[in-house]
Amino acid sequence: MSMEPDLAKVAVRLMEVLGKEDCLLVGAMAVGAHGYVRATTDVDFVVKHRLADVRERLKEHGISADLKRGNVLEGDFPCLKGTLDGVRFDIMPALVPLDWDRAIEVPLAKGATVRVVELEGLIRLKLKAQGPKDLLDVAALVLKHPDKLQIAREVAAAYKVSDKLEVWLKDPRLRAEVLPGER
Repeated sequence: MSMEPDLAKVAVRLMEVLGKEDCLLVGAMAVGAHGYVRATTDVDFVVKHRLADVRERLKEHGISADLKRGNVLEGDFPCLKGTLDGVRFDIMPALVPLDWDRAIEVPLAKGATVRVVELEGLIRLKLKAQGPKDLLDVAALVLKHPDKLQIAREVAAAYKVSDKLEVWLKDPRLRAEVLPGER
């Protein structure tokens, strides 16, 4: 019997509580769904509704979450943070324009599926977040999906992180990992 937390099970449970049409899986699990798998220990969603309302919905289902206000001036944003079955989760508002109708359905646990943010929306979210893993994720996704390079560069320029993105795009270790046939 494995004692490791089951991220897929938690993602499916959260999606059921949040409402399948009202949330999208984002973060590292979404990056994996779009072709670049990396280790993660948490589950992230964006939601259509106000975080205070989402917090109440979670509470009605016995799931507690703290509302973090975030300091927009420091590049931070509001979100709900909690833990379910030993797995940390974050629930955020849609911080960038997302095409909810273009979400992809991904099978996760025991026949259940989750809706995952479409690739361009994920790139926008990751570039807005601007963390090192976020920039690495965008570079890896763009290397896997070269047709998204232009949009990634445009968004990176808008968020003033072009130089950081280019470092990751040129990183030989990342290129070797994502494009193993390239030497």
